[in-house]
Amino acid sequence: MYGDQKGIRVKRIFDKLSVVQLISLYYLAAVTLVTIFLSLPVAHKDGVNLTFMEVLFTSVSAVSVTGLTVVSTAESFSFFGVIIIAIALQIGGLGVMALGTLIWLILGRKIGFRERRLIMTDQNQQSISGIVRLVKDMLILILTIEFIGFIILGTYYLNYYESILDAYYHGFFSAISAVTNGGFDITGSSLHMFRHDYFVQFCSYSINYFRSNRVSCINRS
Repeated sequence: MYGDQKGIRVKRIFDKLSVVQLISLYYLAAVTLVTIFLSLPVAHKDGVNLTFMEVLFTSVSAVSVTGLTVVSTAESFSFFGVIIIAIALQIGGLGVMALGTLIWLILGRKIGFRERRLIMTDQNQQSISGIVRLVKDMLILILTIEFIGFIILGTYYLNYYESILDAYYHGFFSAISAVTNGGFDITGSSLHMFRHDYFVQFCSYSINYFRSNRVSCINRS
């Protein structure tokens, strides 16, 4: 009984929040979760001890796809930590409400008017009409570009890494970072190691350009 009353009170508080306040709260929750996961010892490489502010800065930068870091991603974070950063880049690059829409669609939930308003605001759209279809098209496009980029770069990176796992691991992160324009890298030197490799440069720039250009076309349609 007490739990039901508490749940009702929480629901009433959320109902009073504006669309902008709700979206801000969702992004705050995303940053909080990423910070918690990146604070775990399993997210760090052996012998690495990061301060709370270093982890928080990394989390905010990843979710906001700012690309600024105060520590080396390659030298500080383990495989688990890098995956968490990749997820954070996806949240920031796609938008928390776009990912929420994907989850709602997978679960078969009905997307109501309030959710559509949240999506519209998060995606910086002017009309609520067709917003769900727009987000679906955008998600399909971006995930397709990421997958193609992952395959191309991962396969090409076999020229640089002895292990197939390492090659596709770097291809996976490079594709996400390029698509979201996140600015993070796990090479330790960004694209400097590919300064004479015009194929990698071309792929990275093309992935980012094609993503930005095609999403803009979808938004205008």
